[in-house]
Amino acid sequence: MKRKLLSANLILLLLSLLIPFAALAAESASFTLTISNEKPEAGQEVIVSVKGHDLKDLYAYEVNLGYDPELLRFKKAKSDIPGMSITPIVKNGSIQFANTMIGDKAGEDGDALLCTLAFDAIGNGKTKVELNEVKLVSSQLASVTQKADARITTEIKGGKVEAFTDIADHWAKEAIEQAVKIGFVNGFEDHTFRPQGLVTRAEFTAMLTRALQLPGLEDALTDFADDDRIPQWARPGISTAVAAGIVNGYEDNTFRADNRINRAEMTTLVVRALKLDVNSTAASTFSDTSQIPDWAATYVASAYKAGFIQGRDGNQFAPLEQSTRAEAVKLILSAIKK
Repeated sequence: MKRKLLSANLILLLLSLLIPFAALAAESASFTLTISNEKPEAGQEVIVSVKGHDLKDLYAYEVNLGYDPELLRFKKAKSDIPGMSITPIVKNGSIQFANTMIGDKAGEDGDALLCTLAFDAIGNGKTKVELNEVKLVSSQLASVTQKADARITTEIKGGKVEAFTDIADHWAKEAIEQAVKIGFVNGFEDHTFRPQGLVTRAEFTAMLTRALQLPGLEDALTDFADDDRIPQWARPGISTAVAAGIVNGYEDNTFRADNRINRAEMTTLVVRALKLDVNSTAASTFSDTSQIPDWAATYVASAYKAGFIQGRDGNQFAPLEQSTRAEAVKLILSAIKK
């Protein structure tokens, strides 16, 4: 059977429409990850290889991986099986990459190196890359999706602090550079920090648990109704924070990982993490104290008494305003110094 040349943006569509393999054909395949450097320094390149074992007539494939974008900066991916690949789809700590052979030929049998992915190590601390799912396609265009459950870990050692292009005149420049050096937050691929960018609940929880060096747990977090929307890279930190009573869900049993965190929520999490005494009679002197929600009032007052929160212009705490990355970094640094 002759095959027409497929454009790269049609590969994923092809993969989604194929006829399933018989179950037995898929059960024999397995997958492993290897890494080029288990203890890289910040700034060094890390290569992760995806290998398939006991393959049968592998003509095309799609891999889905998770990684921590706070510690690893994705650069590129390439297939080691000749053919045509899509441009990797990268979003919120996930990577989707697909490749297909071209022409009327049999697929790969046995063991094969499927692809390699290049990352830059940034910041410092322990992190991992996970292979979550693989779709296999035969030369007869039959497919199967298989859970992979393969992971590799690495520990990045702090190196030279990156010179960000957008913090030279920012009030939090010193705090940002210190936070990056410590390793609980990093910048973006374009060498910016985006200090005025807003922070999600998942991002802040991950920052806080890293800063306090709390051990990450691998719990599945299945108790949350929206568990499947929690990014893979954030799950260890959120699991740790939930187990420690630092963070919890909403009344409808959702976690809402992508929600922007506000200043009252952020302060509450820090006070819980530090196990500060929460005095019901304590009060802050912010001009908008009446706007602080009842559930957060004692936490804000305790943080104010401890001396690691401050207001915005006009001595306003702005409890319901969403937190910027700069504010989150400053709060966490002030807290761990206490």
